[in-house]
Amino acid sequence: MAYPCVKRNVFSLLLLLVLLSITPLSSSLSPSDKVTKAFLSRLCTEPNIDTNFCITWLISDPTTYTLDLQGLLDLVFQKTQLLGYKSLAAMKGSVRTTTDPTLKTPYETCVRDYEGAIKAIEEAQGFVTSKAYQLASQGAAKAFISISVCEAQFEGRADVPVYVTKLNLFFKRMCNIDRVFSDVLTSFMYLSPA
Repeated sequence: MAYPCVKRNVFSLLLLLVLLSITPLSSSLSPSDKVTKAFLSRLCTEPNIDTNFCITWLISDPTTYTLDLQGLLDLVFQKTQLLGYKSLAAMKGSVRTTTDPTLKTPYETCVRDYEGAIKAIEEAQGFVTSKAYQLASQGAAKAFISISVCEAQFEGRADVPVYVTKLNLFFKRMCNIDRVFSDVLTSFMYLSPA
């Protein structure tokens, strides 16, 4: 007669495991959680993130595993800002050096778009510091949109240099990571007790 009790306990345990497996990632996180390889893998598999890019990008920085989630969010915004400045310099250089007059205007547009995107990322960094994660997410989304406008300038053209396409793609991927990681912390803030 002990079997029904065991079955009931096993069933309860299985139900608990199923519930835990469908619980959102953010409900089990805290801004002070340390970054581990498994933790990073979980974050980088969130929807709208290029998983391979995310993991490769973040493990290439030796400080990643010394951080907590708050520090990781600071790091991803800093890295996005740095790529923004690198991309801006590349676009300004292209404006000066292009010999194709039909590319000059798109490059000039991209200079303005990168300036706006960098400003949005810098504002978002302030929101990360003050733990206003929803506003940080909005800043990352705004930067993403700015670079999408830049990218649209080159749509359908076969003469776009590969570096322009890559810089835009990488910057947009980084903005997505910024946004999604901010959203994870936003949802955590709503789930945590006041």
